[in-house]
Amino acid sequence: MLSAEQNERITQVGPGTPMGEMMRRYWHPIAASVELNDDTPTKEIRLLGEDLVLYRDAKGTMGCIEPSCPHRKANMSYGIPEPEGLRCPYHGWLFDETGACVDQPSEPAGSRFKDKVKMKSYPVEERGGLVFVYMGPSPMPVLPMWDLFAWTNVGRRIEATVLPCNWLQCQENSLDPVHFEWLHRYYGNWVMARKMPPAQREDWAKRTQGKGRDHIKVGFDRFEHGIIKRRLVEGENEDDEYWKTGHPILFPNVLRVGGSDLHQFQFRVPIDDVTTYHMCYLVDVPPEGQDAPEQTEVPYWYRPLNGPDGRIDDRWVVGQDQLAWVIQGPRTDRPTEKLGATDVGLIMFRKMLEEQLRVVEDGGDPMNVMYEQPAAGYIPLAIEHARYPKGFNEGIQETRIGMVDVVKDLKEVPA
Repeated sequence: MLSAEQNERITQVGPGTPMGEMMRRYWHPIAASVELNDDTPTKEIRLLGEDLVLYRDAKGTMGCIEPSCPHRKANMSYGIPEPEGLRCPYHGWLFDETGACVDQPSEPAGSRFKDKVKMKSYPVEERGGLVFVYMGPSPMPVLPMWDLFAWTNVGRRIEATVLPCNWLQCQENSLDPVHFEWLHRYYGNWVMARKMPPAQREDWAKRTQGKGRDHIKVGFDRFEHGIIKRRLVEGENEDDEYWKTGHPILFPNVLRVGGSDLHQFQFRVPIDDVTTYHMCYLVDVPPEGQDAPEQTEVPYWYRPLNGPDGRIDDRWVVGQDQLAWVIQGPRTDRPTEKLGATDVGLIMFRKMLEEQLRVVEDGGDPMNVMYEQPAAGYIPLAIEHARYPKGFNEGIQETRIGMVDVVKDLKEVPA
């Protein structure tokens, strides 16, 4: 159980807060590249408690600046993209991606006033169809080349949803394997039955009630980029990939999941203390011997949180996860929690958060802040029961087996 002060320490993300300062050491995806185009060259965003404007100028350069023009405070999301930057619609002041004012058309000829005017700006980088922003101090780290960004001959797509809750309750869900049998199986089957005609519900209940295998063991393994989550369910042994390989939670706010031909990053991006931008980055590996369809751009879909009935759309697995995060409230009341035996991964992650917060407070770099890309060109991540694109599976086996630090035999835990 955490105190109220500890809960604030790990959930508040605004400027000057401990978690806000740590989160500013990372690049965060906040939009899809296709959102910034000739028809919609600007986008208002909010990230780590700050309101900002993303834009693409007439040369295609991306910028991220404060939302108000320093002249008369007009909203720059209505700015006009030009080759040198974004021009304010009110009086024509022009700003480049560094926030520098490069033109003041109404000032006298020869005036150097523009050299004294500068807007707050943040670096922007596009990768794999995503737009990342870095809001931290210098020196600026590299945007890590995780495997899904480096793969070729694959199909990519992006889905995103804004959630009315703190980022941490989304991420903590990834350290909780046992919720699968209740949230996704038990509750999910109940949800499906409710959406059926009454005459079909009894038959559905007979076919699904008690079906599925319960967890018998969960394990969590610290590695250089975060935590590996492992599980065993009834009928499996430790040679199965769900235990032997597992899948990683990348510190501080990314889940790498998938299996078979579908791979996925889930980014839990803190908009502010009580709002999260949940972005799913999906990568499809084509069947053996086939090529993926050529993509000139990565498609993006904003998926509403609520379904046609106005309630949270819980008809799919990620929607059920989102429901579980949101119904905890805007920020989970951790001081009144009663944690159980299956919460060992959650506790491990919270300890890691506190450890990395202290690293930042002592002047160091937290986990996954990197200043150069790996020699191989990308960072491979192993996933249970997964197939990798040709040319990107070499060496993946070596990352699969580690020592499990925390294990619970769920069938032998005392009452």
